[in-house]
Amino acid sequence: MRDVGLSNGDKKFLNFHCPHLNFGIVMKKLWCLALTGIVLLSLFSMLSFYAFAAEEPANLMVVEWYGSGRAVLNQIPQEDDSMTNPDYKLLPFWWQTTINYWINPKNKYGFSADAVISAITAAAETWGQETNFELFVYMGTTTRSAGKRDGYNVVAWGLYVSGQAIAVTYIWYKGDSIIETDTIMNTKFKWSLTGEAGKMDVQNIMTHEFGHWCGLDDLYEDKDYWLTMYGYASYGETYKRTLGFGDILGLRERYGT
Repeated sequence: MRDVGLSNGDKKFLNFHCPHLNFGIVMKKLWCLALTGIVLLSLFSMLSFYAFAAEEPANLMVVEWYGSGRAVLNQIPQEDDSMTNPDYKLLPFWWQTTINYWINPKNKYGFSADAVISAITAAAETWGQETNFELFVYMGTTTRSAGKRDGYNVVAWGLYVSGQAIAVTYIWYKGDSIIETDTIMNTKFKWSLTGEAGKMDVQNIMTHEFGHWCGLDDLYEDKDYWLTMYGYASYGETYKRTLGFGDILGLRERYGT
């Protein structure tokens, strides 16, 4: 820069009494840095989104569970034979890691959150205690809904309008590996925590649904009526809270003893 003839004193006076000249440059630099940060943050968010969106698409299987409709009473074993019945059927995919799951306890039935959590975690533990594999880990409550692939395995109540499904389990999988599962307990039905007549029992239904999470399929023959994975349920039913011999055999084929 060419000297325009200012004395040293004049230069000092200009620098001291006109700080806005330097302040403007500083602010411009700060603004540029802030703008750069915003752009980088946006790019990072976009890259994270596209990385999830661009991954290999997962397949989806929706398992709907209906009330009893096919069973012929005179073909159902008169006594509970679940501890001697070895029948089971496997899905072609299953969780090959520990299943971390969340519960949304919000409901319109007046149940406390603690009571809901107790019933659902008991249903999961019914399966977990039959294998040394660390099968289920309860991660806490959530406000998320079930039925949407979002990286969370959620159990929640929700309105499921298709047909008369009591509960619906969504299974996202790749190859033979499940990568996410959700279950909706249909609010079209009345629900109970104590096996009340005329209502669906939460623990009973969720024990069956967690069987699907473990990779077991429904059984529809009347001779399998007393097994947990029998494909129909009734109001006030509670016997599916415990596993039968075939249910345990299917579980252990996937996860060991």
